[in-house]
Amino acid sequence: MPGIIGVRSPSSLSFGKRVHVLLGPDAGFPETHPLVEWKTDVALVDARTIPPELRRQADLRLPEEERAEFEVYLWEMAEQNAEFMPNTRELEALDLDQLARLTSLDAQTRHFLESHGLAYWLAGYTRQSDTLWVHREGGAAPFKAWVSLRDAVREDAAPGAPGWLSPETWSDLWRVRWADRVLRALSGGEVTEAALLLAHAHKGRQQLLPDDIAQDAAEVAARMAEGADEVELPLHGPARRVRLPGFTMTVWEVSPRDLKPGESAPSHETHVPAEDAWVLVNDPG
Repeated sequence: MPGIIGVRSPSSLSFGKRVHVLLGPDAGFPETHPLVEWKTDVALVDARTIPPELRRQADLRLPEEERAEFEVYLWEMAEQNAEFMPNTRELEALDLDQLARLTSLDAQTRHFLESHGLAYWLAGYTRQSDTLWVHREGGAAPFKAWVSLRDAVREDAAPGAPGWLSPETWSDLWRVRWADRVLRALSGGEVTEAALLLAHAHKGRQQLLPDDIAQDAAEVAARMAEGADEVELPLHGPARRVRLPGFTMTVWEVSPRDLKPGESAPSHETHVPAEDAWVLVNDPG
């Protein structure tokens, strides 16, 4: 599989309304609280990189481990009661979690990782100042970075919007893709917008289930990965590939809200690479 396909509806998008499809390790997770509405952050870690013994001490279980335990429980219950009807929703939710690379952390687990010199990510957004942040906490190379949607960027030289896409649609697509592209650029590809949304859903103890349409679209995802310029999406119709140019942005090394009046924050520039997205051809939005 080249990745998980996800069609995002206008009601769940942040910063714009342009429905689009992506290929990526975290694409396709249901959005329950758009990032643009946030005033919070989430802590994330790739639990599979932590030694098993430390995972056990931290009570940090992989989805596949939870699934194995739950399947044993279901088998034991069925052995005791022939009329036992298992609830498969939890298994389906664990199937979805297995597709995620990052696991959300509570305060106690974060403290455990820090005390053992292990790194994790802290990422979030606040609508009050349109600021997004990514911090690498603990470990050998911690850092903190803040980026504002209000700051100007320098776009790479590129052909621009294709002729079939209006300037308004092009601008909206750029804004919709902003947060995910910035998160990946700041974290070396580790943190994505979809990972934040899934972690936030877990924080609220919401149970997410796989989408049948997303599963049906696996063949379309393979065509996209092979470089198809246009694909037919289930329920949505044709989607055409567009190339979003890269850009250079200012990254602040201190939170803007911690600055005193007239004080300037240390900063540096980071480049966000160009990327492909597939946009609905007949999108009325």
